[in-house]
Amino acid sequence: MIRMFKSSDYVEAVEVKDFTSIQEIIQLTGMGVSVAFSPSGVLQSVTLKNGTTTLTALPGQYVYKNKSGTVGVCGYDYLAENYPDEVAEPTAE
Repeated sequence: MIRMFKSSDYVEAVEVKDFTSIQEIIQLTGMGVSVAFSPSGVLQSVTLKNGTTTLTALPGQYVYKNKSGTVGVCGYDYLAENYPDEVAEPTAE
């Protein structure tokens, strides 16, 4: 689920959870992605690549993109502290 956090700026972010979050990360960032799994099939990390930029995110971290297009990796606490107004994603009814 892509989540939006706001202050005077905003970011959109996706939590790295499992294989289902990979497509949302690709949609959000537009970056190439490689994924590492444990022998038992558990997601270990997601690596994003775009030209010379390489970012690695672990499960529980968030991949974010701000309104200027910068992509980064952080924890939920960083998002909540710097963008205190989380906007809930609309739910299907």
